[in-house]
Amino acid sequence: MPAKFVILLCIAYLLGSVSFAVLLSRLGRLPDPRYSGSGNPGASNMLRLGHRQLALATLVGDWSKGAAAVWIAARVGLSPPQQGWVALAAIIGHILPIFHQFRGGKGVATAGGALMLLSWPATLIAAVLWLAVFLIKRIASLASLAACAGLLPWFAWRHPQLLLPILLMVSLILLRHRLNIGRLLSGTENDFRR
Repeated sequence: MPAKFVILLCIAYLLGSVSFAVLLSRLGRLPDPRYSGSGNPGASNMLRLGHRQLALATLVGDWSKGAAAVWIAARVGLSPPQQGWVALAAIIGHILPIFHQFRGGKGVATAGGALMLLSWPATLIAAVLWLAVFLIKRIASLASLAACAGLLPWFAWRHPQLLLPILLMVSLILLRHRLNIGRLLSGTENDFRR
């Protein structure tokens, strides 16, 4: 395994480990989102906690770190499959951040940023699915799950060399949503109407 690739995996993981929800909450002297609301340090929970501007800033920050990891990998000449693995490392960093006691978010926004650079049409498909499901059901977790599911056929068809890291990415995001899936099945999942 080339040293450059290993170094980029580490950089991507460290980038992913920066939790914008936690940092912005500290700057604003607000409660830690890991222990408030849904307990998820992400944009949806920041919005649920009533911090609209911080929710947007969290979304942009989390998206940017995924995009930055892939952008750096492309700039140093890593191949598209290697860029896919770098994207996965950033998402793992977001989910299990070394800077925040390995208690991170669900990886959706970070994945969105990485996917924008890996395959912008895939990001567009995922965004349309997310928005459609959210507008109909008003449930962020369900929208995220639908967006993830919509990625796999696209990558299998257009970018099969990226399918394995994308499949692992989707699997990790689904695993992080396991409690949400249970609540969806029981009809008790939080929505933005309550």
